[in-house]
Amino acid sequence: MTVPARHQILFYHKAKPYYGFTNFSAHPVIYNGKRYPTSEHLFQSFKFQGYRPDIAEHIRTCGGRPSAAFQEAHRYQPHVRSDWLKVNIEKMDETLHHKFTQHPDLMKELLDTGNAELVEDSDKDSFWGIGSDGKGRNELGKALERLRAQFRGD
Repeated sequence: MTVPARHQILFYHKAKPYYGFTNFSAHPVIYNGKRYPTSEHLFQSFKFQGYRPDIAEHIRTCGGRPSAAFQEAHRYQPHVRSDWLKVNIEKMDETLHHKFTQHPDLMKELLDTGNAELVEDSDKDSFWGIGSDGKGRNELGKALERLRAQFRGD
Protein backbone atom coordinates (compact mmCIF):
# COMPACT_ATOMS: atom_id res chain seq x y z
CA MET A 1 0.00 0.00 0.00
CA THR A 2 1.40 3.38 -1.00
CA VAL A 3 0.93 6.33 1.29
CA PRO A 4 0.00 9.44 -0.71
CA ALA A 5 2.42 12.34 -0.49
CA ARG A 6 1.32 15.35 1.53
CA HIS A 7 0.86 18.69 -0.15
CA GLN A 8 4.06 20.73 0.19
CA ILE A 9 4.36 24.40 0.98
CA LEU A 10 7.75 25.81 0.03
CA PHE A 11 9.15 28.87 1.76
CA TYR A 12 12.46 30.70 1.59
CA HIS A 13 12.41 33.46 -1.01
CA LYS A 14 11.61 37.00 0.09
CA ALA A 15 9.30 37.78 -2.84
CA LYS A 16 7.24 34.60 -2.41
CA PRO A 17 4.50 33.56 0.04
CA TYR A 18 5.38 32.28 3.50
CA TYR A 19 8.60 34.28 3.77
CA GLY A 20 7.53 35.02 7.34
CA PHE A 21 8.32 31.38 8.17
CA THR A 22 12.04 32.08 7.65
CA ASN A 23 14.27 33.44 10.39
CA PHE A 24 15.26 36.26 8.05
CA SER A 25 11.80 37.86 8.00
CA ALA A 26 11.42 41.29 9.62
CA HIS A 27 9.60 40.08 12.73
CA PRO A 28 11.32 41.24 15.92
CA VAL A 29 11.31 38.90 18.90
CA ILE A 30 11.36 39.74 22.61
CA TYR A 31 13.30 37.24 24.71
CA ASN A 32 14.10 37.70 28.41
CA GLY A 33 13.00 41.33 28.15
CA LYS A 34 15.34 42.11 25.26
CA ARG A 35 14.36 42.90 21.68
CA TYR A 36 16.00 40.94 18.87
CA PRO A 37 15.58 42.47 15.39
CA THR A 38 14.74 39.07 13.86
CA SER A 39 14.41 35.48 14.98
CA GLU A 40 17.76 34.86 13.25
CA HIS A 41 19.38 37.19 15.76
CA LEU A 42 17.84 35.23 18.64
CA PHE A 43 18.73 31.84 17.20
CA GLN A 44 22.34 32.83 16.49
CA SER A 45 22.70 34.36 19.96
CA PHE A 46 21.57 31.07 21.52
CA LYS A 47 24.89 29.61 20.35
CA PHE A 48 26.60 31.74 22.99
CA GLN A 49 24.02 32.42 25.73
CA GLY A 50 25.15 31.11 29.09
CA TYR A 51 28.67 30.59 27.77
CA ARG A 52 29.73 33.88 26.20
CA PRO A 53 27.04 36.43 27.06
CA ASP A 54 29.21 39.20 25.60
CA ILE A 55 29.08 37.57 22.16
CA ALA A 56 25.37 36.78 22.52
CA GLU A 57 24.70 40.46 23.24
CA HIS A 58 26.92 41.54 20.35
CA ILE A 59 24.88 39.38 17.98
CA ARG A 60 21.62 40.77 19.34
CA THR A 61 22.79 44.33 18.68
CA CYS A 62 24.87 43.90 15.52
CA GLY A 63 22.30 45.58 13.29
CA GLY A 64 18.90 44.85 11.85
CA ARG A 65 19.97 42.63 8.97
CA PRO A 66 19.62 38.91 9.78
CA SER A 67 22.62 38.16 7.58
CA ALA A 68 24.73 40.27 9.97
CA ALA A 69 23.70 38.05 12.89
CA PHE A 70 24.54 34.95 10.85
CA GLN A 71 27.94 36.36 9.82
CA GLU A 72 28.84 37.45 13.34
CA ALA A 73 27.96 34.04 14.77
CA HIS A 74 30.15 32.46 12.11
CA ARG A 75 32.99 34.84 12.98
CA TYR A 76 32.82 33.72 16.62
CA GLN A 77 32.43 30.03 15.76
CA PRO A 78 35.34 28.95 18.04
CA HIS A 79 33.33 30.23 21.03
CA VAL A 80 30.05 28.41 20.32
CA ARG A 81 28.77 26.43 23.29
CA SER A 82 30.19 22.90 23.25
CA ASP A 83 26.79 21.19 23.29
CA TRP A 84 25.37 23.20 20.36
CA LEU A 85 24.95 20.23 18.02
CA LYS A 86 22.90 18.50 20.74
CA VAL A 87 20.62 21.46 21.47
CA ASN A 88 20.36 23.35 18.17
CA ILE A 89 17.01 21.86 17.14
CA GLU A 90 15.58 22.49 20.62
CA LYS A 91 16.79 26.09 20.41
CA MET A 92 15.20 26.48 16.97
CA ASP A 93 11.92 25.22 18.44
CA GLU A 94 12.24 27.78 21.24
CA THR A 95 13.08 30.58 18.80
CA LEU A 96 10.09 29.80 16.61
CA HIS A 97 7.76 29.54 19.60
CA HIS A 98 8.69 33.06 20.70
CA LYS A 99 8.40 34.46 17.18
CA PHE A 100 5.02 32.94 16.34
CA THR A 101 3.39 33.61 19.72
CA GLN A 102 4.46 37.26 19.47
CA HIS A 103 3.14 37.65 15.93
CA PRO A 104 -0.47 36.37 15.76
CA ASP A 105 -0.60 37.00 12.01
CA LEU A 106 2.21 34.47 11.55
CA MET A 107 0.54 32.01 13.90
CA LYS A 108 -2.65 32.23 11.84
CA GLU A 109 -0.70 31.77 8.61
CA LEU A 110 1.00 28.71 10.09
CA LEU A 111 -2.27 27.20 11.29
CA ASP A 112 -3.84 27.88 7.90
CA THR A 113 -1.30 25.52 6.29
CA GLY A 114 -3.41 22.60 7.52
CA ASN A 115 -1.46 19.36 7.32
CA ALA A 116 0.84 20.44 4.50
CA GLU A 117 4.49 19.52 4.64
CA LEU A 118 6.46 22.70 5.25
CA VAL A 119 9.69 22.83 3.27
CA GLU A 120 12.48 25.38 3.53
CA ASP A 121 13.41 25.65 -0.13
CA SER A 122 17.02 26.64 0.46
CA ASP A 123 19.57 25.36 -2.01
CA LYS A 124 22.35 26.52 0.34
CA ASP A 125 21.40 24.62 3.49
CA SER A 126 20.86 20.88 3.61
CA PHE A 127 20.35 20.78 7.39
CA TRP A 128 17.66 23.42 7.99
CA GLY A 129 16.49 23.29 4.37
CA ILE A 130 16.41 20.81 1.50
CA GLY A 131 19.74 21.80 -0.03
CA SER A 132 20.76 21.93 -3.67
CA ASP A 133 19.74 18.32 -4.36
CA GLY A 134 16.33 18.63 -2.68
CA LYS A 135 17.19 15.81 -0.26
CA GLY A 136 18.28 17.82 2.77
CA ARG A 137 16.96 17.27 6.28
CA ASN A 138 14.55 20.23 6.25
CA GLU A 139 14.82 20.67 10.02
CA LEU A 140 13.29 24.16 9.90
CA GLY A 141 10.24 22.82 8.11
CA LYS A 142 9.95 20.02 10.67
CA ALA A 143 10.27 22.51 13.53
CA LEU A 144 7.43 24.58 12.07
CA GLU A 145 5.28 21.46 11.74
CA ARG A 146 5.93 20.62 15.42
CA LEU A 147 4.98 24.16 16.38
CA ARG A 148 1.82 24.00 14.27
CA ALA A 149 0.82 20.74 15.99
CA GLN A 150 1.50 22.33 19.39
CA PHE A 151 -0.67 25.36 18.57
CA ARG A 152 -3.47 23.06 17.41
CA GLY A 153 -3.17 20.91 20.53
CA ASP A 154 -2.31 17.74 18.59
